[in-house]
Amino acid sequence: MIPSRFWPWVQVGVAFLIQATGAGALSYSYSVIAVPLAETFEPSRMVLMLGLTCMTLGAGFVSPMAGIAIDRLSLKLIMVAAILMTALGYVGLSLAAAMWQVPLIYGVLLSFGYVLLGPLCASTLLTRWFHENRGMALGIAAAGTSFGGFLYPPLIQALTELVGWREGLRWVALCIAGTALPVWLLAVDHPTRKGFEPAAAGGAQAPDASGRFSSTYAIIRHRSFWMIALVVTLMFGCFTATMGNIVPFALDVGATREQGAMMISNIALSAIAGTLFFGWLSDRFDVRLALAGLISIMALALTCFWGTPDFPRLALGSLVLGLGSGGMLPVWSALLGQVYGALNYGRVMGLMSPILLPFNLLTPPLTGWIRDVTGAYHWAFVGFVALLCLAVLMIPLIERSGGNRTVPAAAG
Repeated sequence: MIPSRFWPWVQVGVAFLIQATGAGALSYSYSVIAVPLAETFEPSRMVLMLGLTCMTLGAGFVSPMAGIAIDRLSLKLIMVAAILMTALGYVGLSLAAAMWQVPLIYGVLLSFGYVLLGPLCASTLLTRWFHENRGMALGIAAAGTSFGGFLYPPLIQALTELVGWREGLRWVALCIAGTALPVWLLAVDHPTRKGFEPAAAGGAQAPDASGRFSSTYAIIRHRSFWMIALVVTLMFGCFTATMGNIVPFALDVGATREQGAMMISNIALSAIAGTLFFGWLSDRFDVRLALAGLISIMALALTCFWGTPDFPRLALGSLVLGLGSGGMLPVWSALLGQVYGALNYGRVMGLMSPILLPFNLLTPPLTGWIRDVTGAYHWAFVGFVALLCLAVLMIPLIERSGGNRTVPAAAG
């Protein structure tokens, strides 16, 4: 029997687990899976990245409906269903007989996990449970993405070498499906079910935030909604394209497959420190400063990939990139929770996700196309740095958030 006071932190564990599964099996692992796909089907680099594009496109259709469903239906059931859909998608990948089937599987099946095993569900759950220490709770949970990135890519690489990529993906599917059981047993949709006051009773957001943004119209006519969406679009788009191409890029500049997988592990490990640091920062300072800081760190990291870097520079760039990117989810989540309130969180993130769609849709194959045309990834990374600098310049246009000094409720 779990003591009552521990239930808020149990939900942090649930959020950690689902984000480890979603990010580890989907975002972080695509570049590793792309290598045997390239050897088997021999597509161009642009076509090879269409899986990420189609997954993002599918996510654009899923997100608005998912945001509404999360506010109305059982969050636990939604998360379990997304885990099983992701496992089914991996089985489908293992059976692919042609390259065109790969983007189809990512777009139809794996897009559900991409949306629902990420900040949409995890941050909605924790925004309901936490007022004080919300940034820290979101940061700990977001470290799950780093843990998944550390776990899944080397696991897939090892299984590919041991039993072949098709059989290896089936074993990974079994691991993914196994995470559904603890989520089913431990997830609690609302704090009231365990005797806590609901998050809407008072929280990190401004006192009238939930009422002020209780309609879709009020949200979409708010300037900060669009500014946050644009900044997050550039941030996630550059990171997604980099992660999708990082192993092929490493191979291009003379690294081995193992060194390419090590770069992903470096990003995942240093991102753990990033999630905790930026989560802590979000509880104590203007969240916009944390956002500007992490984007600046990401831009600095990508300069390490310019030209034809040797492996020490690749390793340094991956470590710095992980430190900055680790803050993306907790800072974005904390900012939305503070500006729009816990009651509107699922709706706001669901509405914002399709805005992220076009850029995230285009950047992975565009990066591959730049490599096909120029023979290198250099100009893609130069462009990413310029776009991240632009994102930093837009941050002052976002409404200043209130502090997190509030009366304790679900977890003090």
